[in-house]
Amino acid sequence: MNQQRELKLFQVDVFTDIPYGGNPAAVILAPESLKEDQMEKIAKEMNVRETVFVLKSKVANHRFRYMTPLGEIDFSGHTTIAAFHALIHEGLVEIYRDETMVSFETKAGLLQADIVKNETTRLHEVQITHQKPQFLDTYDPADFSEALGITLGDIDRLVPMQTVTTGIPILVVPISTLKALKKVNCNWNELIRLQKGSDFSSICVFTKQTQEETSDAQVRHFAPSFGVNEDAVSGAAAACVASYMIRYGIMDVSVPVTSIVVEQGYTVGRPGKAYVEVRGDKENIDLVKVSGTGVVVMKGTFYI
Repeated sequence: MNQQRELKLFQVDVFTDIPYGGNPAAVILAPESLKEDQMEKIAKEMNVRETVFVLKSKVANHRFRYMTPLGEIDFSGHTTIAAFHALIHEGLVEIYRDETMVSFETKAGLLQADIVKNETTRLHEVQITHQKPQFLDTYDPADFSEALGITLGDIDRLVPMQTVTTGIPILVVPISTLKALKKVNCNWNELIRLQKGSDFSSICVFTKQTQEETSDAQVRHFAPSFGVNEDAVSGAAAACVASYMIRYGIMDVSVPVTSIVVEQGYTVGRPGKAYVEVRGDKENIDLVKVSGTGVVVMKGTFYI
């Protein structure tokens, strides 16, 4: 019988401090490189929205590769936070002061995370520095309203539908009310058709009307082309929406940074919050950070 390799496996619920809330992610600690097909099979076997493989890096503290059940993506915010919580759980990241900086390598580039120590809760907050936002193509709402299962009047026409990227290109769709946001009922085949040949990889709808008074926006994020119909809470979507809100004056700018709380997951029964810091103004955003906590809900061994 062939000798099996053992890999450490974790499942972490992210953007929450309560088990079974927020966005679940699988983490595989792989001290040696894995083949592409092995990672794809593991991601399909885990069958969560995204699985992150933690590998060795020659240029950073760690190297992360992200897999959905349908293939690899360049970056994922919530899965990155999950990875660091697993590494902290195993004592593989040394938290030796109130804030510890860790670098990590991804296909989206070299990125940085700041781990903020919380001795009281033991749920350290992981802050991820995203790429400087880019504002790309704009789209006609009339082409998307039917695919989203809403009327043209449900889309806020005062600001554009536009692709924004801070590492992952996401089409940001402004929705007029929370009622309309909850009403969104996607035609997945049509959304996949609209995505083909475009400059975005997923779609995010948001409104300034929120469930909780302390939040600034509620978001829903759809990535059917990656096999993820609706995300519970997405760090990448939160970063894009926060940048968009600053760019188009939806949020008042604060100095030195504007703090934006993005809530998500209510429509899928896994509510959570992402905390975004944006430095700059509508003319020039030079820094975006997304932070959140996570809860380890499972640890085990994966055999390949």
